[in-house]
Formats: sequence, structure tokens, C-alpha cells
Amino acid sequence: MRENVTLEDVAKRAKVSRATVSRAVNKPDSVSPDALKRINKAIAEMRYIPNRHARALTGVRSKSIGLIFFHDIKTLFYTSFWGHVINPIYEKLMSEGYELQIIAHSNLDENASVESDDYTNSISQKISEYHVDGFIVVGQTPRNLESIFNQIRTPVVAFGEPLFTSEAVSWVDTNNLIGGRMAVDYLVSKKKKKIAIITGGLEEPWSVSRFEGYKKGLSKAGIEYDPSLVEHSSNTFSSATNVTRRLMHKRHDVDAIFAANDEIAFAVVQTLKELNFGVGTDVLVVGFDNTNRAIQTYPLLTTVGQDYEKIGEYLVSGLLAKMKGEKVKSKKVTPKLVIRDSA
Repeated sequence: MRENVTLEDVAKRAKVSRATVSRAVNKPDSVSPDALKRINKAIAEMRYIPNRHARALTGVRSKSIGLIFFHDIKTLFYTSFWGHVINPIYEKLMSEGYELQIIAHSNLDENASVESDDYTNSISQKISEYHVDGFIVVGQTPRNLESIFNQIRTPVVAFGEPLFTSEAVSWVDTNNLIGGRMAVDYLVSKKKKKIAIITGGLEEPWSVSRFEGYKKGLSKAGIEYDPSLVEHSSNTFSSATNVTRRLMHKRHDVDAIFAANDEIAFAVVQTLKELNFGVGTDVLVVGFDNTNRAIQTYPLLTTVGQDYEKIGEYLVSGLLAKMKGEKVKSKKVTPKLVIRDSA
């Protein structure tokens, strides 16, 4: 017996592609009966039966869930946010007897359209090689997510309301619009009228929804929306620092800033202090997320907190239900204002 038999070897013997062998191992019903027969014959003849493949071929679940992170892996380490998101998912899966595999896949390919058939096929092929029972998707999900998972026929749920509408992909997210309005309601209650916002850009659904919540909060308070109080960052600390400086130079009357996430808020706080504004006195600052660093900065950050435990619970329970063939509705989780010293 050859000890280094690979999927490519099996594919060559069966006269099919490597991806077809992978699908036959993971999802036999996605392969034609003729191809499946040849693949199984080649696997048997070559004695290519690794443990996970053997379990898949006998219909036994792998007891593993893939968490697909549609960003470069380094993004996981930029902030503590993704740790807050992923840890409850991991703990809930462990309690249900499942392992978690983290799969990083950036969808920002400058040389190919992320909506092209070639790109969809490429991702589907790579994802199909993971021997898992289901997928949880986080990060910057591509618009063609439904097409990708239709090809591999594996249950999937997503964290974050997508830009696209999909009946096949269920999702769980914070109610970002309510959270944005909540931040403005609080600042209005503190008698603030020149309330600025720094968004994370208008490409991300969460940022768009928080911006809409900001505008609804102003309208509710009878405050006219003023575009000169709006800045759009690229959702990085350096970008948020630059736009905060620009905002404060053009509008000296700003008395409150709603930052669309905590990372932006940290940049706002630091920049205001550098410009000799009193944070929490001259200018109130409210963030969004309630990450660990919110209690490690000075002054302590007032922020709209996401319920990560409930989000993780809904994602895992939703995926397990889909794995049983049940229909799962998308859910929005209500955030909670966490009041500290910055506002």
C-alpha cells in the first residue's frame, strides 16, 4: 500500500477532477452515480481511506463545523472584536460535541470579479475540501454567498445581515439601526445638539444601518440632519484619526460624536485629547460593540454593546437545525447601551 496516496491520485484513477473526489467524500449525493462508483472503486483499490473520509463515506458526521472568515487572517488580530464574536460560537459548539475549524479566505481578489462564475467555482472547490458538517460565515461575505454554498450543498448560516437578499442563507446580526438610534437618543438626553457621526464607510451593511439609526435618532429629537457633521472612515484607526481631525477643524461647535464602532471611537478619543478637547466634558463620545478595550481606555468608553453570547447561541442553534433539514429564520438581536465615562 502506498502511504502517500492523495486525492489527485484517486482523481486520476477515477478519471475525474480532484474537486469531484472531494465532493464524493463529503457529499456523495452531489456526484453522479457513475462518477461515484468509479471514485469509490479507486478509493478501495488504492486503500485511500483516511479517518474523516471513511466517516463521510459511511454517512457518519464529522462532528466538525467550519467557521469561514472572509477576510485576511491578520484581520482577526487587529482588534478584539472578532474574539468576542468567535468565542461564544466555539464554546456553544464544544458544549454540543462539535469541533471548530477556522478557515480564512479573503474575497478581495484584485484580479478577478468576486461575482464571476470562475470566482464562485474557485471558492466552492476550496470550501468543499473541508470535511465538516456545516459552515458559519463571518467577515465581509461576498454577494454570491448563496451560489457558493448551493454548489457544495452544505448547511450554512452567517453572522451579519448581508447586502444581498437570500432565502437559502440564514443570518444573525445585531439590530444595528436600533443601536444607532439608541446612541443618539442618549446623547440627546444629555442635551447635545451638534451630534456628529463617523461611520465605517457605506460599503458594509452594519455601518449603513448604524448611520440610518443615527439619522432616525436626530429626526425623532427634531434635530435637522447636517451633512457637515458626517464623516466616513475606512474602518481603520488611522483613517478614523484623520477624519476626526478634519471634522473638528471644520466644525468647532461639535458637542458629541457617535463612532460607528469601538475601534473608531478609540481613535476619536485619542484625537480629541491631542486637540485639547475634554472627552466626556467638551465632547461626548459613544462607540458601538463593547469590546474589552472599552474598559481599558481613558476615559472609559460609553458604547452600544452587542450581545455576543446570544448571537453565538443563535448561530449555532440555527446551523444545527439546518443540518437536520429544518428551515431557519434570520434573527436580529437587540443591543444594550453601556454607560461609562466618555458620555
